[in-house]
Amino acid sequence: MFRKLVHRIRAHDGQALVLFGAGVMAFVGLTAMSIDVGRYVWARTQMQAAVDAAVLAGAQSMPNGQAEAAMYAEMYWDANSGFIQSQGENVSFVVSYPSGNRAIKMKGDADIPTWFAKIFGIDSWHVSAEGTAASQVLDIAVVLDISGSMCFTSYPQTESTTNIFVMSPGRASPSGGDFPRLASAINATTTSITLTDASIFKSTSSSTNRTNFGSSWDSSSRYYERDPDGGGSARSGMIRIDNELMRITSISGDTLTVQRARTNNYAGTSTVATSHAADAEVWALRSADGSQGYCQNASYNNPTTSTNGPHQPFDSAIDNAKYFVSLFNQSYDKIGLAEYSSDGSIVQGLSNNWGTLNSSLDSILVPNGGTNIAHGLARGRAILDGAGKRPNAVRVLVLLTDGVPTNRCTNGYESPSCTQATGSTPTSCGTTTQPMSDAYSQATVAGNADIIVYTIGLGDGVVDCVLEEIAERGGGEYFKAPTTAQLDDAFQAIAAKTHIALTE
Repeated sequence: MFRKLVHRIRAHDGQALVLFGAGVMAFVGLTAMSIDVGRYVWARTQMQAAVDAAVLAGAQSMPNGQAEAAMYAEMYWDANSGFIQSQGENVSFVVSYPSGNRAIKMKGDADIPTWFAKIFGIDSWHVSAEGTAASQVLDIAVVLDISGSMCFTSYPQTESTTNIFVMSPGRASPSGGDFPRLASAINATTTSITLTDASIFKSTSSSTNRTNFGSSWDSSSRYYERDPDGGGSARSGMIRIDNELMRITSISGDTLTVQRARTNNYAGTSTVATSHAADAEVWALRSADGSQGYCQNASYNNPTTSTNGPHQPFDSAIDNAKYFVSLFNQSYDKIGLAEYSSDGSIVQGLSNNWGTLNSSLDSILVPNGGTNIAHGLARGRAILDGAGKRPNAVRVLVLLTDGVPTNRCTNGYESPSCTQATGSTPTSCGTTTQPMSDAYSQATVAGNADIIVYTIGLGDGVVDCVLEEIAERGGGEYFKAPTTAQLDDAFQAIAAKTHIALTE
Protein backbone atom coordinates (compact mmCIF):
# COMPACT_ATOMS: atom_id res chain seq x y z
CA MET A 1 0.00 0.00 0.00
CA PHE A 2 2.85 2.36 0.79
CA ARG A 3 4.34 1.66 -2.62
CA LYS A 4 1.05 2.55 -4.35
CA LEU A 5 0.91 5.87 -2.48
CA VAL A 6 4.45 6.79 -3.50
CA HIS A 7 3.64 5.94 -7.10
CA ARG A 8 0.59 8.20 -7.08
CA ILE A 9 2.57 11.12 -5.60
CA ARG A 10 5.25 10.74 -8.27
CA ALA A 11 2.59 10.64 -10.96
CA HIS A 12 1.06 13.89 -9.67
CA ASP A 13 4.53 15.48 -9.52
CA GLY A 14 5.01 14.77 -13.20
CA GLN A 15 1.66 16.30 -14.09
CA ALA A 16 2.39 19.43 -12.00
CA LEU A 17 5.72 19.86 -13.71
CA VAL A 18 4.07 19.72 -17.12
CA LEU A 19 1.41 22.22 -16.04
CA PHE A 20 4.04 24.54 -14.56
CA GLY A 21 6.07 24.43 -17.76
CA ALA A 22 3.00 25.22 -19.82
CA GLY A 23 2.16 28.11 -17.50
CA VAL A 24 5.65 29.54 -17.79
CA MET A 25 5.48 29.32 -21.57
CA ALA A 26 2.10 31.10 -21.58
CA PHE A 27 3.39 33.83 -19.25
CA VAL A 28 6.48 34.37 -21.37
CA GLY A 29 4.33 34.47 -24.49
CA LEU A 30 1.95 37.01 -22.99
CA THR A 31 4.85 39.13 -21.74
CA ALA A 32 6.48 39.01 -25.15
CA MET A 33 3.21 39.92 -26.85
CA SER A 34 2.69 42.84 -24.45
CA ILE A 35 6.06 44.26 -25.50
CA ASP A 36 5.12 44.09 -29.16
CA VAL A 37 1.65 45.48 -28.46
CA GLY A 38 3.25 48.35 -26.54
CA ARG A 39 5.49 49.06 -29.53
CA TYR A 40 2.42 49.06 -31.77
CA VAL A 41 0.45 51.45 -29.53
CA TRP A 42 3.40 53.83 -29.25
CA ALA A 43 3.99 53.72 -33.01
CA ARG A 44 0.33 54.46 -33.74
CA THR A 45 0.30 57.37 -31.25
CA GLN A 46 3.50 58.85 -32.66
CA MET A 47 2.27 58.42 -36.22
CA GLN A 48 -0.86 60.48 -35.54
CA ALA A 49 1.07 63.14 -33.60
CA ALA A 50 3.67 63.42 -36.38
CA VAL A 51 0.99 63.71 -39.07
CA ASP A 52 -0.89 66.40 -37.10
CA ALA A 53 2.29 68.41 -36.52
CA ALA A 54 3.18 68.12 -40.20
CA VAL A 55 -0.17 69.29 -41.58
CA LEU A 56 -0.41 72.17 -39.10
CA ALA A 57 3.07 73.36 -40.09
CA GLY A 58 2.20 72.95 -43.74
CA ALA A 59 -1.08 74.85 -43.39
CA GLN A 60 0.69 77.77 -41.76
CA SER A 61 2.84 78.03 -44.88
CA MET A 62 0.03 77.57 -47.39
CA PRO A 63 -0.25 81.32 -48.06
CA ASN A 64 3.29 81.13 -49.46
CA GLY A 65 2.50 78.30 -51.85
CA GLN A 66 2.23 74.52 -51.91
CA ALA A 67 5.96 73.95 -52.36
CA GLU A 68 6.80 75.73 -49.11
CA ALA A 69 3.88 74.03 -47.35
CA ALA A 70 5.18 70.58 -48.41
CA MET A 71 8.71 71.49 -47.29
CA TYR A 72 7.54 72.45 -43.78
CA ALA A 73 5.23 69.44 -43.57
CA GLU A 74 8.15 67.12 -44.31
CA MET A 75 10.38 68.99 -41.84
CA TYR A 76 7.86 68.56 -39.00
CA TRP A 77 7.17 64.96 -40.00
CA ASP A 78 10.88 64.17 -39.74
CA ALA A 79 11.19 65.96 -36.39
CA ASN A 80 8.26 64.11 -34.79
CA SER A 81 8.47 60.58 -36.22
CA GLY A 82 11.83 59.39 -34.90
CA PHE A 83 10.58 56.03 -33.58
CA ILE A 84 8.61 55.34 -36.77
CA GLN A 85 11.58 56.01 -39.00
CA SER A 86 14.15 54.17 -36.87
CA GLN A 87 12.04 51.09 -36.16
CA GLY A 88 9.63 50.96 -39.09
CA GLU A 89 9.73 49.45 -42.56
CA ASN A 90 8.04 50.67 -45.73
CA VAL A 91 7.70 54.11 -44.13
CA SER A 92 5.93 56.66 -46.32
CA PHE A 93 4.11 59.93 -46.12
CA VAL A 94 2.04 61.47 -48.89
CA VAL A 95 1.01 65.13 -49.11
CA SER A 96 -2.04 66.25 -51.08
CA TYR A 97 -4.18 69.37 -51.38
CA PRO A 98 -7.87 68.46 -51.18
CA SER A 99 -9.36 71.96 -51.05
CA GLY A 100 -7.51 74.03 -53.58
CA ASN A 101 -4.74 76.17 -52.16
CA ARG A 102 -6.08 76.55 -48.60
CA ALA A 103 -5.88 73.02 -47.21
CA ILE A 104 -3.15 70.42 -46.96
CA LYS A 105 -3.63 66.71 -46.26
CA MET A 106 -1.07 64.12 -45.22
CA LYS A 107 -1.19 60.33 -44.88
CA GLY A 108 1.52 58.36 -43.10
CA ASP A 109 2.08 54.59 -43.29
CA ALA A 110 4.63 52.19 -41.80
CA ASP A 111 5.13 48.54 -40.86
CA ILE A 112 6.55 48.00 -37.36
CA PRO A 113 8.38 44.62 -37.15
CA THR A 114 7.53 42.50 -34.14
CA TRP A 115 10.04 40.83 -31.86
CA PHE A 116 8.22 38.06 -30.03
CA ALA A 117 4.92 37.95 -31.87
CA LYS A 118 6.70 36.16 -34.70
CA ILE A 119 6.27 33.03 -32.58
CA PHE A 120 2.55 33.35 -33.27
CA GLY A 121 3.03 34.15 -36.95
CA ILE A 122 2.77 37.95 -36.67
CA ASP A 123 5.80 39.48 -38.38
CA SER A 124 4.77 43.16 -38.21
CA TRP A 125 2.08 45.63 -37.22
CA HIS A 126 0.81 48.15 -39.81
CA VAL A 127 0.19 51.68 -38.54
CA SER A 128 -1.24 54.62 -40.46
CA ALA A 129 -2.68 58.07 -39.80
CA GLU A 130 -4.24 60.91 -41.76
CA GLY A 131 -4.62 64.60 -41.04
CA THR A 132 -5.97 67.67 -42.80
CA ALA A 133 -5.44 71.33 -41.86
CA ALA A 134 -6.48 74.55 -43.52
CA SER A 135 -5.39 78.15 -43.48
CA GLN A 136 -8.49 79.86 -42.17
CA VAL A 137 -10.19 82.75 -43.93
CA LEU A 138 -10.05 85.59 -41.40
CA ASP A 139 -11.96 88.83 -40.91
CA ILE A 140 -10.01 90.86 -38.33
CA ALA A 141 -10.71 94.15 -36.58
CA VAL A 142 -7.67 95.84 -35.02
CA VAL A 143 -8.80 98.28 -32.32
CA LEU A 144 -6.12 100.70 -31.08
CA ASP A 145 -6.03 102.85 -27.95
CA ILE A 146 -5.13 106.45 -28.88
CA SER A 147 -5.82 108.00 -25.46
CA GLY A 148 -3.59 110.75 -24.10
CA SER A 149 -1.44 108.42 -22.04
CA MET A 150 -0.10 106.93 -25.28
CA CYS A 151 2.45 109.76 -25.38
CA PHE A 152 3.60 109.63 -21.75
CA THR A 153 6.74 107.61 -22.47
CA SER A 154 8.03 110.43 -24.67
CA TYR A 155 6.91 113.24 -22.40
CA PRO A 156 7.26 112.58 -18.68
CA GLN A 157 4.57 113.73 -16.26
CA THR A 158 5.57 116.35 -13.74
CA GLU A 159 4.04 118.76 -11.21
CA SER A 160 0.49 118.07 -9.97
CA THR A 161 -0.66 114.63 -8.84
CA THR A 162 -4.30 115.57 -9.49
CA ASN A 163 -3.97 117.07 -12.99
CA ILE A 164 -1.91 115.86 -15.94
CA PHE A 165 1.05 118.00 -16.97
CA VAL A 166 3.82 116.77 -19.24
CA MET A 167 7.18 118.26 -20.19
CA SER A 168 7.83 118.46 -23.93
CA PRO A 169 9.55 120.54 -26.62
CA GLY A 170 6.25 121.80 -28.02
CA ARG A 171 5.80 124.33 -30.82
CA ALA A 172 6.85 127.96 -31.02
CA SER A 173 3.65 128.94 -32.85
CA PRO A 174 0.35 127.35 -33.94
CA SER A 175 1.75 126.89 -37.44
CA GLY A 176 4.80 125.01 -36.20
CA GLY A 177 8.35 126.24 -36.29
CA ASP A 178 11.28 126.18 -33.96
CA PHE A 179 11.11 125.93 -30.18
CA PRO A 180 13.50 127.47 -27.64
CA ARG A 181 17.06 126.20 -27.26
CA LEU A 182 20.06 127.29 -25.23
CA ALA A 183 21.94 130.02 -27.08
CA SER A 184 25.15 129.08 -25.27
CA ALA A 185 26.41 126.37 -22.93
CA ILE A 186 25.80 126.67 -19.18
CA ASN A 187 27.52 125.05 -16.21
CA ALA A 188 25.92 123.53 -13.11
CA THR A 189 25.77 126.81 -11.17
CA THR A 190 24.51 129.20 -13.87
CA THR A 191 21.20 130.86 -12.94
CA SER A 192 21.06 133.34 -15.82
CA ILE A 193 20.56 131.49 -19.12
CA THR A 194 20.04 132.87 -22.61
CA LEU A 195 17.75 131.21 -25.16
CA THR A 196 17.65 131.39 -28.93
CA ASP A 197 14.13 132.83 -28.51
CA ALA A 198 12.24 133.34 -25.24
CA SER A 199 9.09 134.88 -26.76
CA ILE A 200 7.02 131.75 -26.13
CA PHE A 201 7.38 132.33 -22.39
CA LYS A 202 6.40 136.02 -22.56
CA SER A 203 3.19 135.90 -24.62
CA THR A 204 0.17 137.70 -23.16
CA SER A 205 -2.20 136.27 -25.80
CA SER A 206 -4.68 133.86 -24.27
CA SER A 207 -5.20 131.96 -27.54
CA THR A 208 -1.45 131.67 -28.16
CA ASN A 209 -0.84 130.42 -24.63
CA ARG A 210 -3.63 127.90 -24.94
CA THR A 211 -2.33 126.66 -28.29
CA ASN A 212 1.22 126.28 -27.01
CA PHE A 213 0.62 125.00 -23.49
CA GLY A 214 -2.97 123.74 -23.24
CA SER A 215 -6.20 124.74 -21.53
CA SER A 216 -4.57 125.55 -18.19
CA TRP A 217 -2.90 128.56 -19.84
CA ASP A 218 -6.12 130.03 -21.27
CA SER A 219 -5.10 133.38 -19.88
CA SER A 220 -3.21 136.56 -20.76
CA SER A 221 -0.81 135.81 -17.90
CA ARG A 222 2.62 134.98 -19.22
CA TYR A 223 3.77 131.36 -19.00
CA TYR A 224 6.27 131.99 -16.23
CA GLU A 225 3.70 133.92 -14.17
CA ARG A 226 0.75 131.58 -14.52
CA ASP A 227 -0.34 129.03 -11.88
CA PRO A 228 -1.33 126.28 -14.33
CA ASP A 229 -3.98 124.44 -12.29
CA GLY A 230 -5.20 127.41 -10.28
CA GLY A 231 -4.86 125.49 -7.04
CA GLY A 232 -1.22 126.01 -6.29
CA SER A 233 -0.30 122.33 -6.68
CA ALA A 234 1.59 123.03 -9.92
CA ARG A 235 4.29 125.66 -10.20
CA SER A 236 4.45 128.40 -12.80
CA GLY A 237 7.37 128.74 -15.18
CA MET A 238 8.67 125.17 -15.07
CA ILE A 239 11.10 124.15 -17.83
CA ARG A 240 13.28 121.12 -18.51
CA ILE A 241 16.73 121.00 -20.09
CA ASP A 242 18.01 117.47 -20.65
CA ASN A 243 17.06 115.71 -17.38
CA GLU A 244 17.11 118.79 -15.14
CA LEU A 245 13.99 120.68 -14.07
CA MET A 246 14.26 124.45 -13.60
CA ARG A 247 11.83 127.23 -12.71
CA ILE A 248 11.77 130.62 -14.45
CA THR A 249 11.52 133.53 -12.01
CA SER A 250 11.99 136.41 -14.46
CA ILE A 251 12.77 137.19 -18.12
CA SER A 252 14.73 140.05 -19.65
CA GLY A 253 14.84 139.90 -23.45
CA ASP A 254 15.84 136.31 -24.22
CA THR A 255 17.62 135.79 -20.91
CA LEU A 256 15.90 133.80 -18.13
CA THR A 257 16.65 133.89 -14.44
CA VAL A 258 16.02 130.38 -13.12
CA GLN A 259 16.08 128.23 -10.02
CA ARG A 260 18.09 125.09 -10.69
CA ALA A 261 17.55 121.37 -9.92
CA ARG A 262 13.84 121.45 -9.09
CA THR A 263 11.93 118.38 -7.86
CA ASN A 264 9.40 116.55 -10.02
CA ASN A 265 6.27 117.01 -7.90
CA TYR A 266 4.38 114.26 -9.74
CA ALA A 267 7.03 111.58 -9.35
CA GLY A 268 8.44 112.90 -6.09
CA THR A 269 11.99 112.72 -7.42
CA SER A 270 14.74 115.34 -7.38
CA THR A 271 16.74 116.43 -10.40
CA VAL A 272 20.42 117.36 -10.39
CA ALA A 273 22.06 120.59 -11.56
CA THR A 274 24.53 119.83 -14.32
CA SER A 275 26.11 121.46 -17.35
CA HIS A 276 24.18 121.72 -20.62
CA ALA A 277 25.51 122.21 -24.13
CA ALA A 278 24.60 125.03 -26.47
CA ASP A 279 21.52 124.27 -28.60
CA ALA A 280 20.04 121.99 -25.93
CA GLU A 281 16.24 121.81 -26.17
CA VAL A 282 14.23 123.80 -23.60
CA TRP A 283 11.07 121.84 -22.77
CA ALA A 284 8.01 123.42 -21.16
CA LEU A 285 5.04 122.31 -19.10
CA ARG A 286 1.87 121.41 -21.02
CA SER A 287 -1.62 120.35 -20.01
CA ALA A 288 -4.57 118.79 -21.83
CA ASP A 289 -6.67 120.92 -24.14
CA GLY A 290 -10.09 119.64 -25.14
CA SER A 291 -9.42 120.15 -28.83
CA GLN A 292 -5.67 119.49 -28.97
CA GLY A 293 -4.38 117.71 -25.89
CA TYR A 294 -0.92 117.64 -24.37
CA CYS A 295 0.36 115.19 -26.99
CA GLN A 296 -0.42 117.54 -29.84
CA ASN A 297 0.94 120.48 -27.88
CA ALA A 298 4.10 118.43 -27.43
CA SER A 299 4.69 117.96 -31.16
CA TYR A 300 7.63 119.55 -32.89
CA ASN A 301 5.20 120.62 -35.62
CA ASN A 302 1.49 120.52 -36.30
CA PRO A 303 0.65 116.86 -36.90
CA THR A 304 -0.24 115.78 -40.42
CA THR A 305 0.59 112.07 -40.07
CA SER A 306 1.14 109.54 -37.30
CA THR A 307 4.87 109.78 -38.00
CA ASN A 308 4.82 113.23 -36.36
CA GLY A 309 6.01 113.23 -32.78
CA PRO A 310 7.71 111.50 -31.14
CA HIS A 311 4.74 110.08 -29.24
CA GLN A 312 5.57 106.87 -27.40
CA PRO A 313 4.19 104.27 -27.00
CA PHE A 314 1.76 105.49 -29.70
CA ASP A 315 4.40 105.45 -32.47
CA SER A 316 5.41 101.87 -31.65
CA ALA A 317 1.78 100.77 -31.50
CA ILE A 318 1.28 102.06 -35.05
CA ASP A 319 4.47 100.34 -36.27
CA ASN A 320 3.54 97.06 -34.62
CA ALA A 321 0.01 97.21 -36.00
CA LYS A 322 1.60 97.42 -39.46
CA TYR A 323 3.73 94.39 -38.59
CA PHE A 324 0.60 92.52 -37.50
CA VAL A 325 -1.06 93.27 -40.84
CA SER A 326 2.00 91.92 -42.67
CA LEU A 327 1.57 88.52 -40.96
CA PHE A 328 -1.59 87.81 -42.95
CA ASN A 329 -2.24 87.09 -46.60
CA GLN A 330 -4.27 89.36 -48.87
CA SER A 331 -5.53 86.33 -50.80
CA TYR A 332 -7.36 84.97 -47.75
CA ASP A 333 -7.77 87.63 -45.11
CA LYS A 334 -9.44 90.99 -44.57
CA ILE A 335 -8.54 93.48 -41.85
CA GLY A 336 -10.29 96.62 -40.59
CA LEU A 337 -9.13 99.33 -38.21
CA ALA A 338 -10.79 101.21 -35.36
CA GLU A 339 -9.43 103.72 -32.85
CA TYR A 340 -10.73 104.82 -29.47
CA SER A 341 -9.99 107.33 -26.75
CA SER A 342 -12.91 109.09 -25.02
CA ASP A 343 -15.04 107.45 -27.72
CA GLY A 344 -14.40 105.14 -30.65
CA SER A 345 -14.51 105.44 -34.43
CA ILE A 346 -13.91 103.31 -37.51
CA VAL A 347 -10.78 104.30 -39.44
CA GLN A 348 -10.93 101.61 -42.15
CA GLY A 349 -13.51 98.95 -42.95
CA LEU A 350 -12.60 95.39 -43.88
CA SER A 351 -10.00 95.41 -46.64
CA ASN A 352 -7.51 93.02 -48.23
CA ASN A 353 -5.34 95.91 -49.43
CA TRP A 354 -2.46 96.15 -46.98
CA GLY A 355 -1.23 99.40 -48.53
CA THR A 356 -4.60 101.00 -47.81
CA LEU A 357 -4.48 99.72 -44.23
CA ASN A 358 -0.99 101.10 -43.65
CA SER A 359 -2.08 104.48 -45.01
CA SER A 360 -5.07 104.37 -42.67
CA LEU A 361 -2.75 103.69 -39.74
CA ASP A 362 -0.63 106.69 -40.73
CA SER A 363 -3.76 108.84 -40.90
CA ILE A 364 -4.25 108.49 -37.13
CA LEU A 365 -2.74 111.69 -35.78
CA VAL A 366 -1.83 112.12 -32.12
CA PRO A 367 -3.11 110.44 -28.96
CA ASN A 368 -5.58 112.44 -26.89
CA GLY A 369 -8.47 111.94 -24.46
CA GLY A 370 -9.72 109.20 -22.13
CA THR A 371 -10.13 105.43 -22.51
CA ASN A 372 -13.52 104.15 -23.70
CA ILE A 373 -12.79 100.47 -24.20
CA ALA A 374 -16.49 99.60 -24.50
CA HIS A 375 -16.98 101.88 -27.51
CA GLY A 376 -13.74 100.60 -29.02
CA LEU A 377 -15.09 97.04 -28.80
CA ALA A 378 -18.40 98.15 -30.29
CA ARG A 379 -16.68 99.90 -33.22
CA GLY A 380 -14.56 96.81 -33.85
CA ARG A 381 -17.69 94.69 -33.89
CA ALA A 382 -19.29 97.15 -36.34
CA ILE A 383 -16.33 96.59 -38.69
CA LEU A 384 -16.82 92.82 -38.58
CA ASP A 385 -20.57 93.18 -39.18
CA GLY A 386 -20.11 95.77 -41.90
CA ALA A 387 -19.25 95.89 -45.59
CA GLY A 388 -17.04 93.02 -46.76
CA LYS A 389 -18.18 90.57 -44.07
CA ARG A 390 -17.82 86.94 -45.23
CA PRO A 391 -20.02 84.13 -43.93
CA ASN A 392 -17.20 81.56 -43.99
CA ALA A 393 -14.63 83.73 -42.19
CA VAL A 394 -13.38 83.30 -38.65
CA ARG A 395 -14.01 86.68 -37.00
CA VAL A 396 -11.33 88.11 -34.72
CA LEU A 397 -11.12 91.37 -32.76
CA VAL A 398 -7.74 92.47 -31.38
CA LEU A 399 -7.86 95.31 -28.84
CA LEU A 400 -4.74 97.10 -27.58
CA THR A 401 -4.65 99.47 -24.62
CA ASP A 402 -2.12 100.98 -22.25
CA GLY A 403 -4.71 101.83 -19.59
CA VAL A 404 -8.04 100.97 -18.02
CA PRO A 405 -11.66 101.85 -18.86
CA THR A 406 -12.34 105.43 -17.74
CA ASN A 407 -15.02 106.58 -20.21
CA ARG A 408 -18.38 105.25 -21.35
CA CYS A 409 -21.30 106.08 -23.64
CA THR A 410 -24.61 106.93 -21.97
CA ASN A 411 -26.56 106.42 -25.23
CA GLY A 412 -25.57 102.79 -25.72
CA TYR A 413 -23.03 101.32 -28.10
CA GLU A 414 -24.82 100.59 -31.36
CA SER A 415 -24.39 104.16 -32.60
CA PRO A 416 -21.12 105.49 -34.04
CA SER A 417 -21.68 108.64 -31.97
CA CYS A 418 -21.15 108.55 -28.23
CA THR A 419 -22.64 110.70 -25.52
CA GLN A 420 -19.59 110.61 -23.31
CA ALA A 421 -19.42 110.21 -19.58
CA THR A 422 -16.44 109.55 -17.33
CA GLY A 423 -16.15 107.18 -14.41
CA SER A 424 -13.66 106.47 -11.69
CA THR A 425 -10.33 104.95 -12.68
CA PRO A 426 -10.16 101.29 -11.59
CA THR A 427 -7.01 100.13 -9.86
CA SER A 428 -8.10 96.52 -9.40
CA CYS A 429 -10.95 94.16 -10.18
CA GLY A 430 -12.26 94.26 -6.64
CA THR A 431 -14.75 97.01 -7.49
CA THR A 432 -16.42 97.21 -10.89
CA THR A 433 -16.88 100.71 -12.27
CA GLN A 434 -19.49 101.55 -14.89
CA PRO A 435 -16.90 101.90 -17.70
CA MET A 436 -15.54 98.47 -16.71
CA SER A 437 -19.03 96.96 -16.68
CA ASP A 438 -19.80 98.40 -20.11
CA ALA A 439 -16.54 97.00 -21.50
CA TYR A 440 -17.37 93.55 -20.10
CA SER A 441 -20.86 93.71 -21.62
CA GLN A 442 -19.52 94.64 -25.05
CA ALA A 443 -17.03 91.76 -24.90
CA THR A 444 -19.93 89.42 -24.11
CA VAL A 445 -21.93 90.78 -27.06
CA ALA A 446 -18.94 90.13 -29.32
CA GLY A 447 -18.44 86.61 -27.99
CA ASN A 448 -22.13 85.78 -28.48
CA ALA A 449 -21.75 86.93 -32.10
CA ASP A 450 -18.92 84.41 -32.66
CA ILE A 451 -16.24 87.09 -32.55
CA ILE A 452 -13.03 85.97 -30.82
CA VAL A 453 -11.66 88.82 -28.70
CA TYR A 454 -7.93 89.06 -27.97
CA THR A 455 -6.58 91.81 -25.72
CA ILE A 456 -3.08 93.27 -25.42
CA GLY A 457 -2.06 95.24 -22.33
CA LEU A 458 0.84 97.58 -22.97
CA GLY A 459 3.01 98.91 -20.15
CA ASP A 460 2.44 99.08 -16.40
CA GLY A 461 -0.71 101.23 -16.49
CA VAL A 462 -3.06 98.34 -17.27
CA VAL A 463 -5.02 96.26 -14.78
CA ASP A 464 -4.40 92.75 -16.05
CA CYS A 465 -7.56 91.20 -14.64
CA VAL A 466 -9.74 93.70 -16.53
CA LEU A 467 -8.24 92.71 -19.88
CA GLU A 468 -8.28 89.04 -18.93
CA GLU A 469 -12.01 89.31 -18.21
CA ILE A 470 -12.68 91.04 -21.54
CA ALA A 471 -10.74 88.37 -23.44
CA GLU A 472 -12.41 85.54 -21.54
CA ARG A 473 -15.88 86.88 -22.29
CA GLY A 474 -14.91 87.09 -25.95
CA GLY A 475 -13.55 83.55 -26.01
CA GLY A 476 -9.99 84.73 -26.64
CA GLU A 477 -6.83 85.33 -24.66
CA TYR A 478 -4.98 88.19 -22.96
CA PHE A 479 -1.38 89.04 -23.85
CA LYS A 480 0.86 91.24 -21.70
CA ALA A 481 3.44 93.51 -23.33
CA PRO A 482 5.42 95.20 -20.52
CA THR A 483 7.20 97.43 -23.06
CA THR A 484 6.83 98.25 -26.74
CA ALA A 485 9.63 95.76 -27.42
CA GLN A 486 7.19 92.93 -26.61
CA LEU A 487 4.34 94.30 -28.73
CA ASP A 488 5.36 92.45 -31.88
CA ASP A 489 5.59 89.21 -29.85
CA ALA A 490 2.00 89.67 -28.70
CA PHE A 491 0.76 90.43 -32.20
CA GLN A 492 2.70 87.47 -33.61
CA ALA A 493 1.26 85.10 -31.00
CA ILE A 494 -2.27 86.16 -31.92
CA ALA A 495 -1.53 85.70 -35.61
CA ALA A 496 -0.22 82.18 -34.95
CA LYS A 497 -3.37 81.26 -33.01
CA THR A 498 -5.71 82.44 -35.74
CA HIS A 499 -3.89 81.36 -38.90
CA ILE A 500 -4.67 77.65 -39.10
CA ALA A 501 -7.12 74.95 -37.99
CA LEU A 502 -6.83 71.18 -37.82
CA THR A 503 -9.93 70.03 -39.72
CA GLU A 504 -9.53 66.23 -39.55
